[in-house]
Amino acid sequence: MKIDRKSHPVARQVQKRGQLKKAHYTSAGSAHLMQLESRLEASGSIVMGLDPRVRSIRSQPMTFDLATGRTYLSKEALQAAQKLYGLRCVKYTPDFEIDLGGSKLLIEVKHRGLIARNPAILTYPNILFRYGYRLVILDDGILEETYVRNMRLLNIARSVRGDNDEVGALAEFCGGGMPYGHCLAAGFEEASLLTAIANGKLTCNVRSARLCHETIVSAEGDTLAHLKELPLVSS
Repeated sequence: MKIDRKSHPVARQVQKRGQLKKAHYTSAGSAHLMQLESRLEASGSIVMGLDPRVRSIRSQPMTFDLATGRTYLSKEALQAAQKLYGLRCVKYTPDFEIDLGGSKLLIEVKHRGLIARNPAILTYPNILFRYGYRLVILDDGILEETYVRNMRLLNIARSVRGDNDEVGALAEFCGGGMPYGHCLAAGFEEASLLTAIANGKLTCNVRSARLCHETIVSAEGDTLAHLKELPLVSS
């Protein structure tokens, strides 16, 4: 899985499926290039990379023995300890570890269908909490398709350097709410509009529908709100 020599080592390799190695690649947020096992994992990393609360993302950070709470650098290291000492281990490698500034959080990204087939995963947050770790499970209900499509679009837009003067003018034009299409009709570049949304200078509803001419864009209130949709912080 470690395909960028500057990226962190990973605890578990992407598994082969038949004769093909299924892999998805992303360098979301400040992370170096990561190789992930599913499109949903890649989508999760992109959404986390856009979230201003997330300082950094690490893929496959460590392997746990859930029976003891011990951590190992890799699945292979746990298996070696298991063989050497005759341990009865319950192996688990979370998909991500994110740094929230004052704390770190483990993330598991999984389709609801897979959770239904292996509901034991739902007990892992409580197990890890006893060992001093917080685990959040993100499923395809949280990472639903419309939301993910919008965030993938914003992830592309974020790499574009916006015109500060135009962004300022956009904020003034949008005020408390203006249809996306009206901004374009007023002569603003779509790239600048998307970049402003991606960077949290403007906000909109990214869950109810795909971004379109009818989307209401606002410069008031918490303009980062659409980038902080994930349940990463305890209420």
